[in-house]
Amino acid sequence: MTKEAIIELLQSKGYKITESRKCLLDILFDNIHQLLTIESLYDFMIEKKPKINKSTLYRNMETFQSLNLLFKKVSENGTASYKLICSNKHHHHMICDACGTIVVYDQCDFNKYINFARTNGFQLTGHTLELHGLCSKCSVKTT
Repeated sequence: MTKEAIIELLQSKGYKITESRKCLLDILFDNIHQLLTIESLYDFMIEKKPKINKSTLYRNMETFQSLNLLFKKVSENGTASYKLICSNKHHHHMICDACGTIVVYDQCDFNKYINFARTNGFQLTGHTLELHGLCSKCSVKTT
């Protein structure tokens, strides 16, 4: 989804395109392959708009989530991280456990899962798949 498409969607739902929203969209697009916590988003926003307050960031994130524009990942310690959705097409993610880099994996043999579910008496309603590891930059740092 492009920035222009998101702006059109926001406008069609009655949301104003404020400087804060534009700034947040810029940050999310600049980091399209990264998971970002609210803290890191806030740090980026402070650099661009020093007078922004955190409640504005939270409200905008809630708006983006309500419009299904964000992918949200909650870590084992309960910290939520976000990124813009990659596409509306079915896909999965490979996630670097060290830096949060995400690579889209769009090959999925869902029929295999359906057959496995039927064999075990289940009717599937959906699925998610996340592959975890270290990206090439982070795996070099650990060796």
